[in-house]
Amino acid sequence: MFDSLKRLFTSAPESEAPITNDRDAGGEDENSESVRRYFELSIAIEQHKSDGNFAAAISAARQTYRLLPAFARETPDAAMLRSHAVHTVPTLMAVVEDRDAIGDLRRTLEQIPELRDWLECADAAENDLRLVQAIMKEVASAPGLIQTTLKSRLGLAEGHRIGQLASWLEKGKRIRRVRKGSSYQMYPYDGLPVTSPTEHPANDSGPSTDIRSLQPRTRPNRKPIPPREIDLSKVPLVRLPMAPPSWEERGRHAESGVADRAETPRFRTDGAGWEALSPEKLASSERPDPAFRDAYHTSGSTFWVDPKGKTERFNTAPSVLRVIDSSGKLAGDRGLSHDIYRGDVNADGSAILFLSRDGVLHAYSNDLSPLFAEWLADVPEYSAQADRLGIPAREIKNHTRCVAISTDRRRYLVTVVDEAYCLDAASHRPLWAIRTPIQEGWTRVASQRSALVGTDAEISEALRLMELQLPVSPEEVTQQYRKLAMRWHPDRNSGDASATARFQALRHAFELLTGIDMRGLSAGQTETITYQRVLHESAVHIPGGGTIGISFSLGASEKSAADWIYAANFASTGTGAYLATYSGKVIQLSDEGAPVRVYDIGSVPRHIAEAGGHLYLLTDTRLHVLEGDRLAALVDVFDQGDLIIGDTGFGLLDSKSFSWFSPTGSRLGVIRSRDPIRRVMSTPQGLLVETRQHRVRVPGAQSWWRS
Repeated sequence: MFDSLKRLFTSAPESEAPITNDRDAGGEDENSESVRRYFELSIAIEQHKSDGNFAAAISAARQTYRLLPAFARETPDAAMLRSHAVHTVPTLMAVVEDRDAIGDLRRTLEQIPELRDWLECADAAENDLRLVQAIMKEVASAPGLIQTTLKSRLGLAEGHRIGQLASWLEKGKRIRRVRKGSSYQMYPYDGLPVTSPTEHPANDSGPSTDIRSLQPRTRPNRKPIPPREIDLSKVPLVRLPMAPPSWEERGRHAESGVADRAETPRFRTDGAGWEALSPEKLASSERPDPAFRDAYHTSGSTFWVDPKGKTERFNTAPSVLRVIDSSGKLAGDRGLSHDIYRGDVNADGSAILFLSRDGVLHAYSNDLSPLFAEWLADVPEYSAQADRLGIPAREIKNHTRCVAISTDRRRYLVTVVDEAYCLDAASHRPLWAIRTPIQEGWTRVASQRSALVGTDAEISEALRLMELQLPVSPEEVTQQYRKLAMRWHPDRNSGDASATARFQALRHAFELLTGIDMRGLSAGQTETITYQRVLHESAVHIPGGGTIGISFSLGASEKSAADWIYAANFASTGTGAYLATYSGKVIQLSDEGAPVRVYDIGSVPRHIAEAGGHLYLLTDTRLHVLEGDRLAALVDVFDQGDLIIGDTGFGLLDSKSFSWFSPTGSRLGVIRSRDPIRRVMSTPQGLLVETRQHRVRVPGAQSWWRS
């Protein structure tokens, strides 16, 4: 069992997906506490690194070093594994110039014969430290220097490591980098000059705004509305062909697409009327800005996002938002005062909604005006879900897979693990909340029932102690217990001799009122909810008669067994919505959040869109197009294609090709590029396709928009 944990935690997965192979409850005592703590610290290191908290990651690594002797003794072939504390964190130590931590690593590895091969990590960290010190000296002496000049300034034969360390120095908030052509200008973190709007390069045309946005407001206290759990057995089910695994399709596509690059035309077209003109070489000032790497295509406009704030024009902004209208013209740019972690645009392109890494929702209109900003942690429904599943405050972003805003901009939607909340954009009050069923095959196992029985007088005393009165719901009892447990915990009342007795009385009162056995639960727990899944059942026949049933099952937390919501969007007309889960269930909801029908595509969806009476369900390898409960078209997708929906049909943009289809799924034309495509637009002069250095027009291609 622990072999699977080692494989899981010695790679670097993002802790956002549902875990379907959780720890087997029967193996808790198979390994020592040192090994268990080692893996816990590995998870913490990856979380701290993801959050940019280098000091916490280094602290967790140094705690890990004390466990390495026991880990090496109890783990076969430990040296063959990859340790976050040894192979990843030393780079962070070099970036913050923590020489003591690097020395701690070296001393630890020198004392463990089984891990001597890992000593090269300490050597590399010391080399990185010297290089970091040299980089910081150059940046301090010449703010604004070009990153590519560092190689010669430092007298190095190879400059690849400079770029890697520069990226980490930026994440560690020691320097700032501003895009300059194909390289960066480098500045001390607090020494970046501010660029005014009048200083923008002349080749950038169109309206612009300065760096500003609404400040998130704090929501007044209110009780959360309980989520409605969807019963799929009572909703019409539409089963659709399952998409093939992504690795199979990409491998097949790669094999069929092998060709001699030198003999391949720069652009090739196929389709009635599709004929590409001679490619144009783009001047440096005309080339698509590579900083705008994320695009949100709609029937009205395209939103482009620079999620890293690398655009020269807004060199102090954490991220930049750009809007291109349906004619391909720049409608405006805005430097944003926040980063971007999640985002989605509404059907007609009139608004876009983002979630920042610190858990704030930011909405903007297509003229780049801020609409609202709201702390997700202040949404009572989110707080209840975080409490239910034990989501730490710093992990809001990891558990929020989807955000969406309606076409009329009056509603917005947020999903957290297996729940979705629709809120009014003006009052920020909930309109509905739903929860998806757990994944098929899992069975809920709740805490044991308490044998404690109280008289009516004891029940009344328990209510008084918990500052409650009848009528009261189990949810209200649980919420009040958690509130009082935080207030009365002995650790928070070290000078109060009666704190322990009062805290024990609180737990006794809670057990009387709820019937939950509190034995074995920690101070912060009110109940343990686990899930089991039977992996194998068999019967063993005993000589002489009789049989013994044997069952192998897998235990998991509630969060792991949940059917996470992976895609969500509002309908293009009205205020209905669609939710798609990890198991491939796409749930259509009415304006009131009631389930209308369920589509089963059997694959994890990436995007849902509705336009012109058609529903588009996009996975990594297949696009389903539906009219109501009828399948209208099925299109295989390669290289995680992007979906573009226009007035007259839809398009699929892969890395090196763009195809346009009729509303019913007939392919009308395709253009293939030898180089990665950076931008595609429908203009009055025809289809325009741009790579990093070239542009081509296809005047015979169908227009995306009605005139």
